[in-house]
Amino acid sequence: MCKITATILKSGGLPVAWTCNSKEPLTSAQCEKKFSRAKEAGKTAEEYVSVTDFQCIAIESERKPKRGKNVQ
Repeated sequence: MCKITATILKSGGLPVAWTCNSKEPLTSAQCEKKFSRAKEAGKTAEEYVSVTDFQCIAIESERKPKRGKNVQ
């Protein structure tokens, strides 16, 4: 399990702090690609997103105790 944090910068917008828990690690480039939009019909330009303060930290997942009749 990985905890991913970054600051997302979009042109014409304010910076946004973003946090996500993921089963697989991401790179900064993969994160930028995830939030950028390709050019669509009827639109004039693509939307590019840049990412700063990117961190991908491996964390240990905590297992919840099972519920049921045979739990000790």
